[in-house]
Amino acid sequence: MAFPTYHSTNLNLQHIILYQPFAEPEIFYPTPPFLQIELTIIVQLRLRRHYCLTDQFVNLDDDDSLFFQETIRFDLQALRRYDRTYRILAPILLRLRLNPNAPSSHAIMDEIIRRGLSIGASESNQGRRVLPLHALLWGTLVEHVNEEEEEEVLIERAVEESALEFESSNYNMVPAKESSVKKMLKRVRVEAAECDKKGEEKIKKRRLEAENCVICLEELKVGSNASRMPCSHTFHGDCIDEWLKQSHYCPICRFEMPTE
Repeated sequence: MAFPTYHSTNLNLQHIILYQPFAEPEIFYPTPPFLQIELTIIVQLRLRRHYCLTDQFVNLDDDDSLFFQETIRFDLQALRRYDRTYRILAPILLRLRLNPNAPSSHAIMDEIIRRGLSIGASESNQGRRVLPLHALLWGTLVEHVNEEEEEEVLIERAVEESALEFESSNYNMVPAKESSVKKMLKRVRVEAAECDKKGEEKIKKRRLEAENCVICLEELKVGSNASRMPCSHTFHGDCIDEWLKQSHYCPICRFEMPTE
């Protein structure tokens, strides 16, 4: 299956920056000269696809959503200059499939700077070496399918839908008429084949066909009851009854039973 390419991408992104203190923070005395921020960025994006040719939007399943996470540790002092913050965070945003120059990314960096400097100045954090900060980002990613490949994508989707419809219709199998099954199937007792020299080959062939039920592949035991179709092929009674509820053909020779 070919994967579509996209000529543009729109991203509606929201974010929240959280200070996540450790349950039992390690405190060091005296305070190290460089207090550090441990920043974890978590991105979760739902996918929405836009077919340009038909101007149709399709929301993809949650299983197709994107989830990324990265953690970095850097000196708190880097947050005092935006250019240093940008050099630290821009490569991470790129790896997380985000544009570091987008207005939403600038807003995220501004919030990280504000929150980081705030917790770094808090008296309750004096003596700590590392301050954990979490940036939770979420939104919807709109993918615009390249029109040159859209026809192929639509055909593939139509084929998939057709296959599902074919499966739901029981693969177009038509059951046999119930009254005909009762009239035309003959209940017989499985007997051992007797071979003579004159008809040895013919009798042996019939015996091979009757040794196993081709539906369940289990042996037709001598002395047991079975069901024989008008075409002379023999099966376990329960097996052929269930088979004819799904299909009106003999599973061996395709002999057709009447249908509704």
